[in-house]
Amino acid sequence: MQAEERAKALNAQADLSLIKHSALDEMFSQGEPVLAGVDLASGYLFALQLRSGRAGEDWAEVLGQAQAQGLELSMVVKDAARGIAAGVHAVFPEAEQRDDCFHVLYELNKVRRQLEQGAYAAIGREQETQEALGKIRAQDQKRRRGHKQKMARARRECEQAMARFDAFEAATAQVREALEYVDLTTGELRSGEHAQRRMTQAAQAIERIEAPGCRKLAGYVANRAPGLALATTALHTQLLALANTYPLAAVGLACLIWRWVSACKRGSAPWQRNPKLRLLAGAYAHLQSLLGSRTNTLLDTVKGLLDNRYRASSAIEGFNAALRPYLYVHKGVTQNFLELFRAHYNLRTRRWGRHKGTSARECLTSTPVTDWLSLLGYPPSGRLH
Repeated sequence: MQAEERAKALNAQADLSLIKHSALDEMFSQGEPVLAGVDLASGYLFALQLRSGRAGEDWAEVLGQAQAQGLELSMVVKDAARGIAAGVHAVFPEAEQRDDCFHVLYELNKVRRQLEQGAYAAIGREQETQEALGKIRAQDQKRRRGHKQKMARARRECEQAMARFDAFEAATAQVREALEYVDLTTGELRSGEHAQRRMTQAAQAIERIEAPGCRKLAGYVANRAPGLALATTALHTQLLALANTYPLAAVGLACLIWRWVSACKRGSAPWQRNPKLRLLAGAYAHLQSLLGSRTNTLLDTVKGLLDNRYRASSAIEGFNAALRPYLYVHKGVTQNFLELFRAHYNLRTRRWGRHKGTSARECLTSTPVTDWLSLLGYPPSGRLH
């Protein structure tokens, strides 16, 4: 039996009943779609198929095969692809479909770069007209008057370009803040309704910016707002449930602490980081005064909820990054190759990330994997080389 056939048999025997939350995505090999699904908790790749299309029927068939192996999804993180949404609804009609924040931020950054480049170009043109004016002789009043008009026009265009960029930057910051779970100023826990409202307002602000791509992006953000808010709604419910055990103010403080921890980890100069550290220390001291010995228990509980809020498809984006080089190198992949790749991806020991030192199969089944080739029937040779 060939390695690909053994890998296919191994993949088909996998028990997928422990997978409840997944990320789904599509890639392309020479124009043909490759449909993939990853367990968000373990990183286990439960579906990887080369298809002729990516409509709802294609996704339904892929998910249906996984369902036959025990898959029963209650939540899916995805992008705006209609085929994915239709396929999930057909096979798992009760599953919650969350929109992936990665794609929204990616689209925002694309337009932001265009507006930033446009602003820099406008600044450059204004400087050029100023320099050119200095080269015109004072006696040549007619040329100077004409050039001053040109310079005034360049200045107006520069101011408009910078204003567009500043407006877009403010709207982007509003979207990012809408995705957060606690207000840094008040410590108030954010609800899904608040997140959706803030994103809708940001979309309206983007639509008012007269620049290429803004109107289309505004529609995209507005359409994705309800799906993006679902993760916040779920987390908000879980955090409010903690108020049965801890004071609500303490839960808010714990959330503030983890936001400041995240902010301090981001690369920044000491003069930017030190104020955050002081706020972090103050919040921790206040929490200790409220809870005493229970402080770290609450912090660990909140951290666990944050780690599993599943608002981004980072698990499948990581898989895409692993598969993409093979799709570029090969002129066209086959399903047999994808079966072998899936087996290797699930059985290999990961060298970095949250699950470093384990395999996806081990995380899913609690069964350690010592050597992935041995599981495929290729044990180490006894010969000395």
